[in-house]
Amino acid sequence: MHLLHITSKKLEEFVNPPEYAILSHRWREEEVLFSDIHREHAKGMKGYAKIEGCCEQARRDGYHYVWIDTCCIDKNSSAALAEAINSMFTWYEDAQVCYVYLDDVTDNGDPETESAFAKSEWFTRGWTLQELIAPTSLFFFDSRWREIGSKNSLAVLLSSITRVHADVLTRVNAGSDKLMATRATFSVATRMSWAVGRKTTRPEDRAYSLMGIFKVHMPVIYGEGEKKAFFRLQLEIMRTSHDQSIFAWSNPVAGGHKSGIGPFALYPDCFAKSGDVEDVPSDQWVRYSQKFIGLNIPRLDFAATNDGLDINLPLRPLVHETDEFIALLSCRRRVSDGEYHFVGIRLRRSVANAERYERIDAHTLEDIVDTQGFKVKQIHISYPLLSGTSQGSFLSTSTSLFIQNIGVEEHGFSVINTETAPSCGLQMHDSNFVLQMRRPYLLQTLTQDCKCSHHLPRSVDSSWLASFTYHNSTTKEQFVVTVGVSWVPDGGPWLRITSEKPASDQVSQAKIDWTSYWLKAGKKVTASVKNGGHASAGKKRSIMFDRYSVNITVYGDL
Repeated sequence: MHLLHITSKKLEEFVNPPEYAILSHRWREEEVLFSDIHREHAKGMKGYAKIEGCCEQARRDGYHYVWIDTCCIDKNSSAALAEAINSMFTWYEDAQVCYVYLDDVTDNGDPETESAFAKSEWFTRGWTLQELIAPTSLFFFDSRWREIGSKNSLAVLLSSITRVHADVLTRVNAGSDKLMATRATFSVATRMSWAVGRKTTRPEDRAYSLMGIFKVHMPVIYGEGEKKAFFRLQLEIMRTSHDQSIFAWSNPVAGGHKSGIGPFALYPDCFAKSGDVEDVPSDQWVRYSQKFIGLNIPRLDFAATNDGLDINLPLRPLVHETDEFIALLSCRRRVSDGEYHFVGIRLRRSVANAERYERIDAHTLEDIVDTQGFKVKQIHISYPLLSGTSQGSFLSTSTSLFIQNIGVEEHGFSVINTETAPSCGLQMHDSNFVLQMRRPYLLQTLTQDCKCSHHLPRSVDSSWLASFTYHNSTTKEQFVVTVGVSWVPDGGPWLRITSEKPASDQVSQAKIDWTSYWLKAGKKVTASVKNGGHASAGKKRSIMFDRYSVNITVYGDL
């Protein structure tokens, strides 16, 4: 990380940083950026006074270095930006002190619920949530750098403003784990509720700014949109958590009460009414299930698929509705001292005589007191099927592919040539690639002019969008991974492995001498190449020494 020396105003890079102070603030006009800080004109920029104020406060507190996001992150480097976003929570957590500079608070009088302090814009922003929670020592300052108070002294007021429990702010019962209160005591739904209503300049940051609070990491893909970013965040949380409160959300604008909807929330705001939802620990849930639900104990694991969610839940039919059910989640609400209600969601069977369901009545959550009549089932909660067809058309304006190379360099291969079409943006993260694929302008126009999807001309395609040539300088072996998106009806993202790149004007007719594979949103596909020129896709990886593999994770709208 880069730290700014308080006297020289020079950036220095550290692997093991010394003690430092860190700044939390609102971005304003003429902020001093990474590219500005070492230039003479920086002193004339409006944001320089804030840097000087932070450095002076750090000097008074005995620190020689500060970290300020405006000038300590090289935002022109996608790798540096991704590292900073994934490390931000840790950097705030590891700082010796955090200064919160409130430039819209000019009166440092006693803060209370109607004060300028409580109404500061700082409390409405997405990134400032983790900046409030992560530091152990945090102090607020007004526009003239006069101290207002500390996180500990203002904990009760801060809790009323932010909905973050005071125990999280004061580290009560945290012990050796600084974040025990946020990671263990409070459920996923509760932590999500803290982010409700917060805003970010870039829509994806509403999800990215929550990574540290849930202790997860994921690729940063600006351009994917808030929905995709938040979907990926939920997938990462699920990988390491049994907490079913992640499904305890409600969406008042979900449409008609009986409209089918998927199992995952679209935005953090869907958890607005879930702040009091608690996770039931696994051991308690197992004992309760044995005692009150039946001997068939619910499995604790669940997993996302390219089509929805595989999960084991107790179901009970709704009265007079044979295809509608209440599903009991392993979470609860506190309704009074010592009294809890379990939480449930409503499901509807979407395929006759199959354990395939979709969520309905997503505007509300069920409070369940009586758990009699529930029967544990292994079910699939899917994204709703389109009416009249079991397979919808691919009508997205963009899709993203994250390509992770595994076992390539170890076998002597390197990427010697990369080609992308104008409608494809490429970012590189170490040896991995992120592709943002946009619908060609011609096809966008045709789509807008057509009344329905079957009017789209099948002759219009985006052809190949990116290709990567892998070469072994010792054996002279070579193969090409080509990826793209077919924007015509029933199309979608695709992957091909060939001995050479297909001709751009012969995608549909090209002889694929190795393999090809159609990809689906959210599904991770392994494409493997064996020594000697054989390839397969969609198969499980083997442990054969002579196999090289390229893993493709696809996120797109299908």
